[in-house]
Amino acid sequence: MVKLTEKQRRFADEYIKSGNATDAARLAGYKNAEASAKDNLRKPTIKSYINGVLEEMASKRIMQASEAMELLTTIARGEMEETMYIGTSDGVITIEDKKPDINQRTTALKEILKRYPIDREGKERLLQAQADKATAEAALAKNKADKLTQSGKVNELLQSLLDVKSGGDGSA
Repeated sequence: MVKLTEKQRRFADEYIKSGNATDAARLAGYKNAEASAKDNLRKPTIKSYINGVLEEMASKRIMQASEAMELLTTIARGEMEETMYIGTSDGVITIEDKKPDINQRTTALKEILKRYPIDREGKERLLQAQADKATAEAALAKNKADKLTQSGKVNELLQSLLDVKSGGDGSA
């Protein structure tokens, strides 16, 4: 680990607790707390120590991906039970252990499948389905464009008929 003096270590530990550098310097025993705080936060050894401690704390407090996947797996398999509090007609509350319902299990499965690639055959089917969807969307767009083009021609013909009926020569 990083070599710090006892005073620097106290400063860093207090800074980690409070997030206030001036207070940390004062508590660590520095005479000019504000100036010492600024100086200490610029020192690479102290910054390195603080970052190392914060990373270690985060790794203990924040769930890792493997732990999250294990939790999702127990839900998807229906192994985890949830405690339910149920009110009865006579007002007595009973506690019942409930396994995940099908919606919860399906949601957990979807989350797992997002993170793990499917087999080659499944991937090919997915790619084919995406290609088919793109082809269908292109055909729909072309159909709409054709209708708009035809609609424009129909409008021109209707305008010509109206002009002829009103005594015009059909030119716009």
